[in-house]
Order: sequence, then structure tokens, then C-alpha cells
Amino acid sequence: FLILFSFTQFCFSQVFSETFLKQNAKIIMSQSKTCVLTTINNQGAPSSRIMDPFIPNNDFIVYLVTNPQSRKVSEIKKDPRVSLIFQNLNGYVSMSGKVTFISKKLNKNFWKKEWNPYYKNKDTAQILKVTPLVLEIINSDVGIVGDNETWSPVKINFEY
Repeated sequence: FLILFSFTQFCFSQVFSETFLKQNAKIIMSQSKTCVLTTINNQGAPSSRIMDPFIPNNDFIVYLVTNPQSRKVSEIKKDPRVSLIFQNLNGYVSMSGKVTFISKKLNKNFWKKEWNPYYKNKDTAQILKVTPLVLEIINSDVGIVGDNETWSPVKINFEY
């Protein structure tokens, strides 16, 4: 019993390298076919919806597409801070970030072919670029779990 307890304490108190955490976050994000985008609505309350992310590089910048007349666009114009949630069977990644709008002239550079059926003309779509500020990760497969007392997940802060 004592050996099992000591091993459990060791596993849950490990400090993981940022590289290891980022590698595991990328796995979860790539296995998640969708993500949840949360903005702040006009009443100051969270407003969430399912989105189809495009993550072309390893820098954790996420691109999303939407109708420029959508509610989320007007909410982001008032407050560009957002949250994205990705999940797989064994964990999740929560990303707090800031949105910038991609110029319609550049849409083709940040386009995911799976979006084509929903947007007949790429020029009428609005691409959202989410730059990460903080990333939280839980992945029980590899022992990345929350704090024993608070359950707070491991965090990675991004600085630009």
C-alpha cells in the first residue's frame, strides 16, 4: 500500500516540461474535430458555440471561419477575449486567447478545405485568428492531471 501511495503521489506531483505539455496539447487539439468557442455577449454573459478549427502550424494559433454578420463577430468586436475548448477521450485543452480579424484579401491563406461546402465565396467569409494567451491541459493518459487539492489544471502562459 505504501509503495502504491508513494508512486501515486510522485505521478501527481510531477512537474512537466513545457515541451511535453505542448506536445500533449497538440495531440488533443488535433484529435478534436471541433472546438467550443466562447465569447462574451452584450449582457456580459458567456456565449458558446461549436466551431471547426484550422490549426496549420505548431504555434497554437487557431483560425476559425464565420459569417461576418454573425453574433460572435459583433461580440468579438466589443471584447476580443475568447476561450476555446478542445477534447479527446482522455483529456482537454482550454485556451484563453485574443481574436483578430483576418483581411478578406488574405482568406485563401488561412482556409480549410472542409469549410468549402458552407461558403460558396471565400470573400464573403470572416476568418478569425485566435492567438493564445494561456493554455490549460489535462491528459490522464500521460499523468497530466489537476492539482490534488484545487483540481486546477497545468497552465502554459504565452508571451508575445
